[in-house]
This record gives sequence, C-alpha cells and structure tokens, in this order.
Amino acid sequence: MRKLLKSLAAAILVASLVACGGGGGSAGTTTGSSGTSATAAAAAAAAASAIPKLTLELTDSAGTVQAINAVTSGGSFFIRATVVDAAGVAVPNTLVSLTTDSTIGTLASAAVLTNAAGVGRVQISPTSLTVANAAQLSAQATVNTKVLTATLNYQTSAANVAIGVVSASPNSISALQSTAVTASVSVNGLAATAGQVSVTFSASCGTFSPATATTSSAGVVNSTYQSTSGCSGAVSVTASAPGASPSVGSITVAAAQAANILFSSATPASIVVSSATGIKQSAIKFKVVDGGGTGMAGQSVTFSLDAQSSAAGVTFNVGGALTAANQSVSTDSSGFATVIIQSGTLPTPVIIKGSLTASMLAFSSGIVVTSGKASQNNSSLSATKLNIEGLNFDGVQTVLTMRASDRQGNPIPAGTAVTFVASHGTIQGSCLTDANSGCSATYTSSGQRPASGLVQILAYMDGEESFVDSNGNNIWESGETFYDMGVAFRDDNNNGSSDVGEQTYPGGQSGNVSCASNLFAFPSVTNTCDGTWSSSIRVRRSLILGLSPASANITLVGIATSNGFTVNIASSSNPAVGMSTGSTVSASVGADPAATPNCAVKSVTPTQIQNSAFAGNHTVQLNNGSTCSGARIDVKVTSSAGTDTIVGFLIP
Repeated sequence: MRKLLKSLAAAILVASLVACGGGGGSAGTTTGSSGTSATAAAAAAAAASAIPKLTLELTDSAGTVQAINAVTSGGSFFIRATVVDAAGVAVPNTLVSLTTDSTIGTLASAAVLTNAAGVGRVQISPTSLTVANAAQLSAQATVNTKVLTATLNYQTSAANVAIGVVSASPNSISALQSTAVTASVSVNGLAATAGQVSVTFSASCGTFSPATATTSSAGVVNSTYQSTSGCSGAVSVTASAPGASPSVGSITVAAAQAANILFSSATPASIVVSSATGIKQSAIKFKVVDGGGTGMAGQSVTFSLDAQSSAAGVTFNVGGALTAANQSVSTDSSGFATVIIQSGTLPTPVIIKGSLTASMLAFSSGIVVTSGKASQNNSSLSATKLNIEGLNFDGVQTVLTMRASDRQGNPIPAGTAVTFVASHGTIQGSCLTDANSGCSATYTSSGQRPASGLVQILAYMDGEESFVDSNGNNIWESGETFYDMGVAFRDDNNNGSSDVGEQTYPGGQSGNVSCASNLFAFPSVTNTCDGTWSSSIRVRRSLILGLSPASANITLVGIATSNGFTVNIASSSNPAVGMSTGSTVSASVGADPAATPNCAVKSVTPTQIQNSAFAGNHTVQLNNGSTCSGARIDVKVTSSAGTDTIVGFLIP
C-alpha cells in the first residue's frame, strides 16, 4: 500500500510539472483542463482496484459457473468464494464465513478455508424439496485487517419426488402378526440420498412402526406393519411424502380368532328376593378376547342359568320378559356381552355360564340373591357396658350396637338406617349398618336422671315380621306361623306394656288385634297387631341401661359361716340397680387378724361386677378353719372410677 501511495504521488508530481511547462515542453504551451481530469480519473480507478477482494459464484459439481443462480433439488451446487489481495494475488488459508436463510437454503458448512488458489467451496441445497423460493447468501472474510463482504442472490426450485411400489414380505399374514414393508424413492429421476426424503406410512387397519422413515443411501424406506385383532381381508397400506403422489399397496390379513371368554362383572353382585324391597336385577358381563387379550366384537355368546339358580326362581330379563331359557347375545365393540338376571323368591348363590363353543366357556362368581330385609327374630341389641357410673357424673359413655340379618341369616344391605332413642341422657340418633350388618351409637350420661336408675333404650329399623317357612319357598303363605308385631313404643317404666305418656313409634302395617303377651324384647302397643304377616314393620329391640353412683350397697344373703357367705352388691341409690360394669369385688380378714391367725379368704366369686343393669350376688369362700369363728371379713367393692366401699361381716 505504501509503494502504491508513493507511485501515485510521483504521477501527480509529473502531471504538475507538465502543466507548468516542465518536462521538455514548450514554455509557452499550456495543457488543457480536459487532459488533467482524465488523468485524475485514471489515477482514482487504479487506486480503487488496488484493494483485496472477495467474490462469490454459484457453480455445479464440475465447477462451471451458473449463468442463473438457480439451486434445484436433487442437483449438486456449490458456493465458490474467491479471495485476492490488492495486487490481485490469491490469498490462501483465509477463513470465509457464510450465512443464508436456513428455511430456504441449507449450507453443508457455515465456514470454509481458501486453498492455494484463494478459493473455498461449500455445497448448498434447497431446504425443502417441494417449495420454490429465493434468498440471499452473505459471505465475510478478513485480509490484512481489511474486512471483506460479498453477497449472492439465488433461487430454489421444487424437485420431482416419486415413490415406487409399496411391497410387503410376507404379503399374507394373520391378525396380530407383523410384516416388513419397503418402498423406493427417487428425486428428479435419481435414487434419493440418505435422509433426503421422509416417507409416512399408514394403513386402512393396523399400525406402522416407525410411522415415518427416511431414505437410505440406496433411496429405500423401510417400516414394519402390525395388524390388530380387528383387521381382516385386504388391508391398504400407503406411503406418502411431501410433493409426491402417494403409493398404495395391499396386505392380506386373515381374521383373528377368539382365544378366550372371561367373566367380567356383575352389577350389583348382590340382589334381593322378589318379595323384598331393594335391587332385584343385576347386569352380568362376559368378555370375548383374542390371543392378544383384545376384546372382539360380533361374537355370539350363549348364557345359561345353573339348575340351583333356576330352582330359586332366578330368570333372565329380556326386554321386560322373564325367562329361564338360554340367551344368545353378541359382543359389542369392546368385546362385552351383557345379560340381565332377575331374582326369584328364594335366596341363592347364582352361577351364570357364558359359552362360545362347547369347549370355550366361563362361569360367573360372587353373585348372590339375599332375602334383603331385616327380620324381627334375627335382630339384637347390645351394649359394651350395661351399667355406667353416670348417675352423678355427666359424660360417662357406653356404646350400643344393633345387629340384624334377613330371615336366612344373611347380612342386610350395608347402609340400612337404624334409629336409636332413650328415655334419659343423650344417644346418637342414628347410624348405618356396615358390611356385617352392625350399626353402633354412643350413649352419654346427661340431663335428668331416672328415679329408678334405669334408662330405657329402643333401637329400630325397617324390616319384616318373622315366620316359619313350612314349604321352603321363602314366602309367607296363609297357615304358616308368624310373629305378629304392633306399633313400637319405649317402655320407660319397664313394666312390659304400653302406658299413657310412653312414646310410640308408628311405622309399617298395624291393626287393632291383640298382640302376644311375651313381647318384652319386642315392645308393641296394646291391640295394634293386624293378625297377618307383614313385610313392613319396625324391627325393634330394647334394653335397660343402669346408671349407678360411686358407692355400693353390700348386704348379706342368708347367713355367714366358717365356710363363707354370699353378699348382694347393688348401687347405694337403688337396691335393684347394680354397680357400674368393670367394678371389682374383693374380701379380706379384718379387725385384728392376729386374733384369728388361721382364718383366710380362699376366693371371691365373681371378682368383677358382671355386665348387667341389675344388682347381683357374689360368694366369699373361707378356708373352713374353726378359728374363723369370731373373725370379721371385710368385703370391698371398687367402682369403675376407683371409689371403694367396704362392709365387714362377723363369722359366728
């Protein structure tokens, strides 16, 4: 550059001298202005051309420069970058960076190093085989700190993509089997290169894996077809790619065969007899599957009842018509065949057979018909503590449980409501039976206490009167013994009959017929029975709960001897009411034991207050020694809350 500037300065100086008449010219001769301008322009052009240059050209694979910058799919095209210095000499090892719109053109490399001829070459191809577009390519290089740039405009064109015949090997398979599928692909009449074309496979029935594949170096795409249980006959398989016409082939698939029939479900699994209140129908489902476990549609399943179910009156319900005849049902799209059964008059386990052929069949399980309703004679009421130390203390609790079953001893439906009422204190008003037909409520001492110390508790639910089934058909018929029930009441005074002021609980059927007299456990209002069996009554049970104080009343029963004696233990408030459940009884030689050294208490029976609302007897046994004569035996009762009551008895 410095030499160039010096040469330029010398030229300017010569020109000046000539203009001044120097250089041998005539002293009187003057050079025209037009000559001066031409010389200056030539000098400027020379200066401009004396800088490094970066040029871009589009060539084919042979290096021939393209007259039109067209990059076509399927062809081989290159960007040629040439770098020369200010003197026009090639500059090797120069890094040339290239960029373009990647959605239109794809460069094999983003940079290239010039060779000894100052040339670097990078292949370019259309990003899309099927879209024609245009873009600009930019290049940059640096020579002696001089940054050089160049651009080249180019256009792309769509290629002619063609998919050959789609073939499968083997071409004939059975349902659930697979086969290899191939197709050839060409671009502009030549085999596609590796990864050049993506082909998508689809089928009229079944699936492909992979669903999309790219061409191999031989221009071939490969995938695997998998048939499903629903495929049969000629299955169309299609290979498609952008810009190409789809190619369709065919695979022959043999229809799947049923491999198994399975019992699926019964909804609900438990129904009640036809005479009871509750659900009397159940939907029974069987499933037909192929070898892969997939449900098969359109399979004919024959349903039949076992002899025991039919004998109990179980039938098929076909559009409202009841029949015990075999039923033929076709499976739905998921492979399920469904039939409805209806209960008869008797409780029974139910077995349904579903069959496809004589050897391909299945049986239901877990289906049952129950009587369903609570039966009066099959009910009971109990308490964890029948006597609590709640006469003088609030908040003392006991748990009461009502249990009931139907007349066959089967559990009644879970969730059946039971109501509890009490003459005094507080009781949880209701509960629902569990799977074992039990229902519990908590009683808490509170409020006004009964003068007798006895609380009346009544529990009831909807149910039926008990009867003796003489002919075994589980239906009460005229002449069969039954246990008539009237209107329920709470026997607050515990005299076994309804009195004015005692609360009644009507429900179900009632009449004006006298009720049996031995209904202490099943209280009925006088003359409210109806003289006939009823399937709608208040199944009820009652019990008496004792409320006791902390102190006991201990009295001698009979006489005391050297062998022992018996005492009655009751609450100090009422001689009929016992001490709280869990209280204990013990005895020991009192006063001065040294006066009767050979006297000893052998046992106390029982040592614990029994679970009862009422007072009870306890026996103290001595060692039968003659020296017990004159001894004092102290009997101690410790209440459930820990209060002691001690009474001494002298042995004659």
